Amino acid sequence: MKACTGEELHLDRYHNAQVPWWQHPPPADPTLQGVSPSNLNLPEPAFLSEELKHYQSSTFGLFFPVLDSFLLESTVKAAYYQESSAASPGISSAKACIFAFLALAPTVVHGSKLDHLKSSLEYACEAYRLLPEVLKEPVSLDGLQPLLLLCLCSQGLTGDSLTIDHLLSTASRFIYHFKANISPRIVWEHPTALDYHARHLFWIAYICDKGFSLVTGLAPVLEDAQCDLTLTVMPEELGQLEGQFHLHGDPYPGSYVDMYARLAFIQSRICRDLYTPSALRKPDAELLRTIRDLDDSIEEWKDSIPVNNRPSLITTAPQDSDMRFSVFHLQYHHCMIMIHQASSRCASWEQNQETRGTSSSLAISVAASRSFLRGFLYSQLELGSQNLLFTLSYFLQASINLFCKILSRPLDTANQEDLQTIGMISQLIAQHHRDCDPTCYTAKIKFAGRVISELERLARCAIDKAGREQDQAMGPQ
Repeated sequence: MKACTGEELHLDRYHNAQVPWWQHPPPADPTLQGVSPSNLNLPEPAFLSEELKHYQSSTFGLFFPVLDSFLLESTVKAAYYQESSAASPGISSAKACIFAFLALAPTVVHGSKLDHLKSSLEYACEAYRLLPEVLKEPVSLDGLQPLLLLCLCSQGLTGDSLTIDHLLSTASRFIYHFKANISPRIVWEHPTALDYHARHLFWIAYICDKGFSLVTGLAPVLEDAQCDLTLTVMPEELGQLEGQFHLHGDPYPGSYVDMYARLAFIQSRICRDLYTPSALRKPDAELLRTIRDLDDSIEEWKDSIPVNNRPSLITTAPQDSDMRFSVFHLQYHHCMIMIHQASSRCASWEQNQETRGTSSSLAISVAASRSFLRGFLYSQLELGSQNLLFTLSYFLQASINLFCKILSRPLDTANQEDLQTIGMISQLIAQHHRDCDPTCYTAKIKFAGRVISELERLARCAIDKAGREQDQAMGPQ
């Protein structure tokens, strides 16, 4: 990098390391009755019921419908009245489930208003404080659900990848104990509602795991070879319970969980076929064949999305688009980036670093990065400020892609537009920083914004350096 820019990259100046959010809860807000970082009171059941209705009717709730209203009744009895049952055998697990839900729901439903962020963080800390007790109790859905809810909360509230990894790892062991990695109709002679919901939670965990693995490069915790990934809804069952999230535990065809699960299959293949140690040793011909196969798969998935939410390589958000279009846009472009940037390992690219030709796979990766970032700048794509931390890793990945393209071809005429895009993304992120927000929330926003701003600075250095060297090579005119 120094050879290209004449400058060092000093990421150490952007402090990102800190005590995990759950070990350093914020002081209690006196306006929140019953809230204390060390001993929260459960809210009134009516409030819980109202928040559940809001969550289940929200767009976020369509993608991650973790709780079942019917089964939650036993959770409430255990948490509020100490009435344990086969469905809810552990009191601490039941309480953790409710606290974890209340940590996630207000933020994703009501937005990033200060009181919602503070209450979400305090509820999350209380749920996390109960986890040691959860692990001492019998394995239950009440124990699995808070792990998944806290996983989602950690992504949206703190962007804490280490905690997310721990939560997903623990959730995977619960899933294996439930045998939820296999269809209930195969495992059990007479499956119950608990068995079906456990299988439903498997799919949510699988979706989270594959997306997280692709973003971070960490190995998945749910290995495909150990999972039954057959969507077992029979043709004659279509039309039953239409509008439900699952049928016998498997995603209902056409639901958002179903669309996301099919995307997760492809994300899993991208990690396994392009980025595992064995994949890194593939010869060029096999690597390019894999890239073509994955490109075909992601295009087939894209074409299966309803037209009003269907993404494209050139992004133009339809009028009145909402989070659903933005989520599919984000995931589609990220997959395209991860698929096609692998072509940079080919010897032919390393020799000439050609990214301009339409036949270049790497050019597609650059185009996807450019389209992804410009989609949020110009096309009114919106994930909501409350979901900003869900997008930061994608913004960083796409910005780094454009940065590397500039380093490889510093005199390219398209560089000025790419520089402007990187700078505007940095400004977009900075606009969502508020000093009054919890530190765990603002730290990641500040870090990402400053890193992208540093990439813009270094890219300008590379362009200036290449220009000076060209002028010196040409000599005085």
